[in-house]
Amino acid sequence: MNIRGFAALARMHRFRMDQHRRKAVEIEGMRAKFLGQDATLEQELARETSALSRADLAMTNFAIFAKHIETRRATLAESIADATRALGRINEHMAIEYREAKKFELALEREGKRQKQLAAKVEQDQLDEIGLTYSRRAF
Repeated sequence: MNIRGFAALARMHRFRMDQHRRKAVEIEGMRAKFLGQDATLEQELARETSALSRADLAMTNFAIFAKHIETRRATLAESIADATRALGRINEHMAIEYREAKKFELALEREGKRQKQLAAKVEQDQLDEIGLTYSRRAF
């Protein structure tokens, strides 16, 4: 494969890796938002619990409120777990794309070195030929 092919493949894998990275940032943002919502719900429940006295007649309403908060927190916990799993998958895909990009970048580097060595050999052969020509003329 020629150098342009290696360069194109390396760019393609870098592009895919960047796409995965953007998706990971998006999911991490969602995960942080879910964690923030969970913390807010926990604070709200603690605030309401501390404001409630045991003799309060609103205990029935509070029980419903507390159950609703726990249900929402369970849903958020599930969403957080889903986001964490998605981040793991995306990180795996990014690692694969990185390895592929690196493979083609190394191949590109090797091909560049090979071409430089070939050019240096051709130049040395030409210089050797010039040297032989001059030494033949000298005798």
